[in-house]
Amino acid sequence: MQFLGKNKAPGPKGWPYFGVVFEVKIATLHLTLYDWAKRYGDVFQFNMLGKKFFCINSVDVLRDTFLKEPNATITANRPPTFIGKYSLSNYADVGFASPSPLWTRRRKLTYQLLHAYGEGLTCLEKQILKNLQILKGEVQALDGRNAEPNVVVDNFIWNTVEILLIGRSFGKTGPLQTLLRQLEKHTVISNPGYDTIYSKLPWLRFLPLPASKAYATVSKIRLDLIDQLDKLSNDECAERGIYHTMKEVMKERDKDGKQWLMKENVKCIIYDLYAAGYRTTRAAILSMVHILAKRPDLQRELQKEMDTVIGSEREPRLSDRGDCPRIESFILETLRYISHLPLFVFHAASQSTSIGGYDVEKDTVIVANSWTMHHSEKYWDEPFSFKAERFLDSNGQLFPATHPIRKRLLVFGLGKRSCIGEVFAKSRTFLFLSTLLQTTTIVEPEGITLPEFDPRAMVPGIVIQPQPFEVRFVVRSKRNS
Repeated sequence: MQFLGKNKAPGPKGWPYFGVVFEVKIATLHLTLYDWAKRYGDVFQFNMLGKKFFCINSVDVLRDTFLKEPNATITANRPPTFIGKYSLSNYADVGFASPSPLWTRRRKLTYQLLHAYGEGLTCLEKQILKNLQILKGEVQALDGRNAEPNVVVDNFIWNTVEILLIGRSFGKTGPLQTLLRQLEKHTVISNPGYDTIYSKLPWLRFLPLPASKAYATVSKIRLDLIDQLDKLSNDECAERGIYHTMKEVMKERDKDGKQWLMKENVKCIIYDLYAAGYRTTRAAILSMVHILAKRPDLQRELQKEMDTVIGSEREPRLSDRGDCPRIESFILETLRYISHLPLFVFHAASQSTSIGGYDVEKDTVIVANSWTMHHSEKYWDEPFSFKAERFLDSNGQLFPATHPIRKRLLVFGLGKRSCIGEVFAKSRTFLFLSTLLQTTTIVEPEGITLPEFDPRAMVPGIVIQPQPFEVRFVVRSKRNS
């Protein structure tokens, strides 16, 4: 398609070359784009540091773009990123790399492994059960005392990630989790605004700036991480995880004798899994804890459903999800409300095309503005009000995935670049929440005012996080508590 440039989308003009860089707060770019969407409509464009951005704020336009050809293929590319080039070995991963035959093969493998370990978890059932028992013990030990819930949440997720990778967990003081926790201290590198600046001005990495130091540290930790995985995943272990399978696949060769999955790919894919899996689940679960502490009536409703379906004599199972529509609706509403990935990882147009009736030039960055789509009155009644029943029908049953309301929820993306860890993320969120509801009642802290939860005040990042807070976990000693 030849680009004519005659039908340009509206948007802020900005300065020559710099564009809107002086008009936005890089750390909270999604809030600025939300305001601009109210002014410019379903789509708009802007420039920043010599690069063109095309922002999609409409569910319908986004579904047409990412699901229907030819745009589904045209927009599946990734733009050049600093993290992809310098921290992920020149796009050796699957998250920041653009499509290619090898990329498709590696992504398919990663998806299959996550699905296998996420849907049933039967191969890891013993380890998962142990992790849930550890979770119960930790919240019971906090009985009635003010505590920051991130400690309990982090331990559960780290243990789960470790089980996913190598089939077992060595706990929070183990060598693998020690590295993963160090990695989490440097999340500034994942902010899309900072990455835009560093990708245009890569020499900044040589200056003693916080983000520059973070990039260097992440690159080193990624190498140490693989060394630890090699040591911990020896063949004498009965437990198996994703990394064991990847090591076996690395031995495979194509017909021409070439290796299609190399160690560098595995290093970077492991980083993708950590970055996507830990931060998103952490943001969702901590938000749920905060919301439940402020909504005791809602918490009692969810506990009642949990008591009826699961009871107190056994641990929750994934097979219980279909019988817990209120809990499932609560989870979905939390994901909509917080929109913890407020802007999808940026796409790029591989050739000139048309989106939403407007011309889009080749190499334009495509911004899927999920924050706006999840908080627009066009799609949601009182979008900044938390309604736990939003995804239930008049009979109290969960809307099917094909229902129009469910189709407006785009937490895990769409099309060729949709989240490959969706199944695994949903499974561990349900197991954590149901175990928490079974074991304790979450109440506000003593002597401290817990503010109402407001997603607009969350800590910035590519995955936004709740502000630090405290609650009390009160052990449920009776079934009617």
